[in-house]
Amino acid sequence: MKNVLFTYITPFHPERGGIGRVTHSLTLELQRRGYTVFYLIYDCPLTVRHEYDYPAKLEYFPSKDLMSQENITFYHNFLKNNNIDVVINQSGNFEDSELYLNRGDKPVKIISVLHSTPLLAYPYLWGEVYPLKNKSLLEKLKRIARIILFPKIKHQFLQDRKNQFRKLLPQTDLVCTLSECFYPELDLLCSGYNSKYIAIPNPNSYPDSVVVKTQKKKDLLYVGMLVPNKRIDRIIRIWNRIGKRYPDWRLVIIGDGNPAYVASLKSLAAGSNVFFGGFQDPLPYYRDASIFCMTSNYEGWGMVLTEAMQWGVVPVAFQSYASITDIIEDNRNGVLVSPFNMKEYEAKLCNLMNNTEKLQTLSVNAMTDIRKFSVQKIVDLWEKVF
Repeated sequence: MKNVLFTYITPFHPERGGIGRVTHSLTLELQRRGYTVFYLIYDCPLTVRHEYDYPAKLEYFPSKDLMSQENITFYHNFLKNNNIDVVINQSGNFEDSELYLNRGDKPVKIISVLHSTPLLAYPYLWGEVYPLKNKSLLEKLKRIARIILFPKIKHQFLQDRKNQFRKLLPQTDLVCTLSECFYPELDLLCSGYNSKYIAIPNPNSYPDSVVVKTQKKKDLLYVGMLVPNKRIDRIIRIWNRIGKRYPDWRLVIIGDGNPAYVASLKSLAAGSNVFFGGFQDPLPYYRDASIFCMTSNYEGWGMVLTEAMQWGVVPVAFQSYASITDIIEDNRNGVLVSPFNMKEYEAKLCNLMNNTEKLQTLSVNAMTDIRKFSVQKIVDLWEKVF
C-alpha cells in the first residue's frame, strides 16, 4: 500500500490540536518512506480552516450535508482517481465516520482511529453535569434540572456510544485504539468484533535529539485547549490553596478557548501567581518548566504528557483513563493520582516541589522512557498493519 488518505473535520495543522500534530508527524515520516499522502476534510460547523502550508494535498468535501449524494459521489471519485489504498479515518469516535466508511465498490481498506476513549465522558459524566457553568440564577436552576434528569442523561449517553460503534465496527476493516487498555470498552459498547482491534500509540511530537536544560524554572505548566472537560479549574483551585507556601513557584497556563470560559478561569486565578500565555508555541515553556499538571476528566492519549516528558517536565495526572499507564509509570517517570482526589493531588504535587532530588530522578527517567514512542517506531507499527 502506497497511497494513504487521512480524513477528518479539520485540517491537520501541527499546532492546532493533538490530531493535527499526530497526523502531521505521521505524514512526514510516511512520505520519507515513499508513501503518497492525501488529506480530505468534511467542512462542518466545527471545522476551522487554518492558513498553513500542509505537506500533503488538501481537499474538502463539496457539501456541508454530510451524507449528500454530492459528497458520496465526490468521495468515490476521489478514491478512484487518486488510487487510494488505505483510508485512515481520524474521526472514528464520531458520526462523520459514516461518510468516510462509504467506500462504495472501491477496493480500499479503512482503518478507523479512536483518538479518545470509546466511552468518552461516560465514566465521569457526573463531573460534567453537576458543576455550575456560571453563577447566574438561571444556571443554578438548570443544574437542578440536570441533577433530576441525570439517570436519563447517563442512559442516553451510553446508548449514543453504543449506536456509534454498532454503525462503525461492521463497516470498518480495523479500529485502532491508542492502547490495548481500551479494548474492554469496545467490547462493552459492541461485542463480537475483537478481531478488528489494533492498538497503535500516538508518536512523540519532537525528535529524540532534544537538548534539555539542566536548570529548570520553578514553573508548574499546563498546555492545551482551555475547555471544560480539561478541568483546568482543578489545578487553579489547588494552586490557590498552596501557592502562598511556594512564593518562588508559579503556575503557567498555555492555550486558548472560549473567551467567556477563559475569563472565568482568570477570575478564579485572581490573586494567585498564575500566568496565562494564550495560544502560542509551547516549546519554550516545556524547556523551562519543572512539573506538568494534567487534571482532565478523560483523554485518549494526552500528547501534552509525552511532549512534556520529552523535555524533562515531570507529569502529575489523575489516573482517569486507561492509556495513561502506558505513558506514566507512577513514581518512576511521573506521578499518578486517584481520580479525582484533590487532596491527594495537592499532597503529591507538594512532595515533588519539596524534593529536588526526586524531581530530578523522575525527569531523567521521563526523557529516557518516552523514546519508545518515537515517530519512527510508531510508523513501523503502521507499516506492519498496512
